[in-house]
Amino acid sequence: MKMQIADYEVRPGVVPSGEKAVVRIIPRGKHARFDDQVRRQPKDSPFSFAPEVFEPDADIEYKIYFLPMEQSTAPEPMSVCESVLVRPCADGSLEFRHVFSGEQEYKLVIVDSNDRELLRLSIYSLHQDLYGRRAYRGDLHVHSYFSDGREDPMVVAANYRKNGFDFMALTDHHKMYPSRLLLDAYRGVPTGLAMFSGEEVHVPYPSYIHAVNFGGSFSVNEYYESHQEECDAEIAQMAQSIEAPEGTDSLQLAQRIWVAQQIQRGGGLSILVHPHWISNAYNMPDDVTDYMFAHNVYDAFELLGGQSVHENNMQTAFYHDQRAMGRKIAIVGSSDSHGTEPAVYFTWSSTLVFSRGDSFDELTGAIKDYYSVAVEHYPGEEYRVHGPYRYVKYARYLLENYFPRYDELCFEQGRLMKEWACGDEDALSALESIQGRTDVFANRFFGM
Repeated sequence: MKMQIADYEVRPGVVPSGEKAVVRIIPRGKHARFDDQVRRQPKDSPFSFAPEVFEPDADIEYKIYFLPMEQSTAPEPMSVCESVLVRPCADGSLEFRHVFSGEQEYKLVIVDSNDRELLRLSIYSLHQDLYGRRAYRGDLHVHSYFSDGREDPMVVAANYRKNGFDFMALTDHHKMYPSRLLLDAYRGVPTGLAMFSGEEVHVPYPSYIHAVNFGGSFSVNEYYESHQEECDAEIAQMAQSIEAPEGTDSLQLAQRIWVAQQIQRGGGLSILVHPHWISNAYNMPDDVTDYMFAHNVYDAFELLGGQSVHENNMQTAFYHDQRAMGRKIAIVGSSDSHGTEPAVYFTWSSTLVFSRGDSFDELTGAIKDYYSVAVEHYPGEEYRVHGPYRYVKYARYLLENYFPRYDELCFEQGRLMKEWACGDEDALSALESIQGRTDVFANRFFGM
């Protein structure tokens, strides 16, 4: 966490473009107060290391420059920046009013009466369609020990919250019921984590299809297995009616279209996953993937799908080519997690959704409306964010200025979730005592 984030909170952290905003810079600790921390040794103390006495001076004055990160090109940018003079409030904070323009990050450059720079903080100005949307971090492709994962679903969910996730779905291979068990297990428990039903779909046979059913009301796997003859006939008929490009397997197209339609029939978000996963050969021919995008067969594309750098590299390149053709593609990033202890690769890929809430309809609606980015973060490396430029630059700001403190609040919830899942009944009352703290922080940051 950057020192500035640890010592100061800019409240709110995002403001609407073109409107006068009231902003406070709040110190986190006496050492960070703005009311001139005059430090003196107590007269009756012979010790040089005695506690210091803070004597606030509200007459001190600071200047705050508003440095736009995308507009200033002057050799000395501060010389053309707007600024404001402020005096400390009674609590040692600074408060000002300003109209921020455009959609961009601003540096708040704070200088003293001698024009000496003391501190740089950040704030972000947003256009109206994005302002009022909170950023939710999620994973839409997760496994437990009910398929080929390592842990109990309750432990999986706890570890996700512990690492700052806001929503997830358990999507075990061939089955949905484990995700429903998870929902039942945490029903009524104040976790702060939105959990949804899900499954990874691998039908029809004998093709080797991968698709994610996020939030559907019924299992496509189970439906196919109990109606296989009827479903195969339906798929065969669809294959005959498809005008497939020359050389493209119409049956394979029909199978993948059928899966997407069944997920959507159950109200789920249909996700096309890892087309460039390798198992002796590419999992999905490029001409088939191209057809899926050209005809908007699936609701979203899993741009990042786990720990394979090769797979993610191929898929991001394919995505950018598709975008260059003018195609709009809703994207997500998922871990395809098969284990969360230790917390290693399941945090490497995730989705940020800019949504007005964390309900299923709000999250999936935002994804379908292209308000999401895919994020990858490998150990020892910086974040890489994928998606439209507008959202990439905003997401990077949030990853540096919002999530470090938000994640600290989530950690305690996740730790207590795991204690409760492992049989500690007292953990439930502890969870209830901290309920809503993450929402309070988020609402302050996003100006809600």
